[in-house]
Amino acid sequence: MTVEGYIRLGLTLVVLVVLVIILYRFRAGKSNRRQSSLEIMKERLEKGEITEEEYEKARKKQGK
Repeated sequence: MTVEGYIRLGLTLVVLVVLVIILYRFRAGKSNRRQSSLEIMKERLEKGEITEEEYEKARKKQGK
C-alpha cells in the first residue's frame, strides 16, 4: 500500500470514530432528559413550587 493509501485509511478511521462519538453523545443526551410527570412533580415539590397536597393529587391521578 502506498503512503496515499495509508493516509486515506487513517482519515477514514478518524472520521468514523468522530461520527460514533457524536452519535453516542446525541443519544445519551436524549435518554437522560426523559422524566416521568411524577418525577417532575416530585422535583417541583422539593423546590417548593407546589404543595404536598398537589403532589399527592398528581400521584393518585397517575395511579401510583
